[in-house]
Amino acid sequence: MELSDFYPSPRDLLDGELGVLSYLRNQPYIKENHSQVAREAATCYDRYRRSKSGFDFSSHFDVQHAPVHRSGPRTGPTRGRSPDVRLTIAARVEVGKGAFSNVTYCLGILRVRRGFPILRKFHFDVTANSDASRRRLQQHPRCHLQYCGEMLPHMKKMGCRQEQLDQMHPWLSEPRIFFWPMSLALLIDMALHEFPDEPSTKFRGTSEWRSIIREHEALLLKPFCQKCVDIIQDTKGAKRTLADEFYVG
Repeated sequence: MELSDFYPSPRDLLDGELGVLSYLRNQPYIKENHSQVAREAATCYDRYRRSKSGFDFSSHFDVQHAPVHRSGPRTGPTRGRSPDVRLTIAARVEVGKGAFSNVTYCLGILRVRRGFPILRKFHFDVTANSDASRRRLQQHPRCHLQYCGEMLPHMKKMGCRQEQLDQMHPWLSEPRIFFWPMSLALLIDMALHEFPDEPSTKFRGTSEWRSIIREHEALLLKPFCQKCVDIIQDTKGAKRTLADEFYVG
């Protein structure tokens, strides 16, 4: 299966991602509660808005999360306390000769303390190219979820230490878990949904943000899910499985 069989063109994906950056840079909730996201979205948008070769964005959301708060030494009422968790968000899309060369999205969960201890780190990747003539035993899904990975420059800049990441054994790339395609908007929405607080819940419920999410679901998830359904319902062909179609060498 070719990537284009279920994935948008570079131009369509980049237009969608730059639209999200443009929205985030001026959105009132983002500017008031996560000013660094607004600034970095504006910088990234201005840098890449005319680019056809991709974009590279990273930032973070500081939120309150009761389980992390209870596990730490701090006590006191929930309302009005400082954030417990820093959600690092990163996205990189690289395009060469009109085709994707690298597509990756990252979510890091850090404790808000000195050095920002790393609690979790995930990548959502798309395998842009594969050599059909050279099949390897170790294949992996074209779009997949992967635990840990390398240190992000944004995380290193804020003080995360490599020895923290090394405890997660980043040298082990497996398993790469078959997963639906991700985008910047879908990643942010998922992160804020998993680590909700009152302001972010109101933001996620606005008609403007929900419209963006539905657009990205239509752009990425609809063709992906339709391809999955087509494979599952094919009873007259080769009766291939999802793994047969989506795993590449």
